[in-house]
Amino acid sequence: MTLRFSFKHQFDNQSFVIQGEIPSKGVTAVFGRSGSGKSTLLNVLCGLLSPDRGEVTFKESRLLDTEQGINVPVWNRKIAVVFQDARLFPHLSIFDNLLFGSQSKAQNERFKELTTLLGISHLLDSKPNKLSGGERQRVAIARALLSDPELLLMDEPLASLDLPRKREVMHYLNQLTDKIDIPIVYVTHSLEEIMHLADNLLVLETGKVADFGTVEHVWNGDSLALWQEGEQHSALLTAKVSERHPKYAMRKMKVAGHALWVPDQQFENKHNECMRIRIDARDVSVTLSPVAGSSIRNVIPVQLIDIEKLNDHSCLLTLALNEELALKSILTQWATDELKLQKGNRVYAQIKGVSFTQQNLATH
Repeated sequence: MTLRFSFKHQFDNQSFVIQGEIPSKGVTAVFGRSGSGKSTLLNVLCGLLSPDRGEVTFKESRLLDTEQGINVPVWNRKIAVVFQDARLFPHLSIFDNLLFGSQSKAQNERFKELTTLLGISHLLDSKPNKLSGGERQRVAIARALLSDPELLLMDEPLASLDLPRKREVMHYLNQLTDKIDIPIVYVTHSLEEIMHLADNLLVLETGKVADFGTVEHVWNGDSLALWQEGEQHSALLTAKVSERHPKYAMRKMKVAGHALWVPDQQFENKHNECMRIRIDARDVSVTLSPVAGSSIRNVIPVQLIDIEKLNDHSCLLTLALNEELALKSILTQWATDELKLQKGNRVYAQIKGVSFTQQNLATH
């Protein structure tokens, strides 16, 4: 049931040569700068754009094959699309918007399940102009799923929302991705959305696929050079929620055989769940030995495996937790020289801050 695609297309001033495949389950995020080919890929998949040459295969059926003259029309592809703006009909109630093009009868179990899951049951009698931006997008998502698609495409669905509304919709999307059993292709330029929502990540650069794999694999790989300035230097790891501190309101997280202590308030009833954590390079410092009398609770033995000069005054260090996982740390050139740091050194990483997703990875 893998989605496979391979196509070439030439616009006036840019060419695209994009090929790859997307797993049949989970959320695959598509990331890249403006003009990299994100929307072009989505338009080819759903049939809104016919490329110069190419093939698209889904569930062993050919949706597109330019050599054989196959091009299944949009309305026969069983693919639903959610755009940046909700595109609701302003003259219809939310109830009627949801049923427009729906394969589900009014108030059947599927209808009730989706409206409850997305928190819009109380909005059915309202008109779109009475809803917030986040509510409209949740209605658009429900409407798309009520068409009973086999593939859901989402084209930057949170881009037009302010930060509180984005986080509101992400909360509902997290619940949704645990419940529905169809693949989702999610175009975004937001690293936060990728971290919270995606299982896999496809990176596009200048009309080509630059990288593909699990979110953790791509995030921690060489594709970081393509990412947004100021956000690229971090490590994304999977941690298991463990026991609470017997005295203090702190919770242990287990990462690659190491323990991290974090504030406990967001982990009630999450014992033994796996969560994604992000550790920014500027929150990691280095010491040659464990420091006595430090306020930093998280000090982990690591091996220095790479030193990259970022500019005249700072360096990026890669600190291995094991053979597969590593932290990043940004130090001044002064500190790097003074500590006489070299590749292969055994040192200690002091971690000041950790960001968490609310995603339960055990269910993905």
